[in-house]
Amino acid sequence: MAWLAPIAMTMVAYVFAKYGPALARQKEIRSAVIGFAVVAFVATGVAGAFGAFLNKYAPVRGGAMIEIIAGEQEGE
Repeated sequence: MAWLAPIAMTMVAYVFAKYGPALARQKEIRSAVIGFAVVAFVATGVAGAFGAFLNKYAPVRGGAMIEIIAGEQEGE
């Protein structure tokens, strides 16, 4: 979902840069471009919410003590 946002916003920026004032006269294209911008923002929100939920659940689970496992040390 997160990959959709930059693709859609790049398309929106390109269309506005290329056709600029002509979009005022073409309602269908203007509506499609605004729709893509809305989809991009919704995709960003969904990806951000999913990331926040995942980050809330995924941190370290376990007991109160954190045990670090070390490998063999030199000189032993």
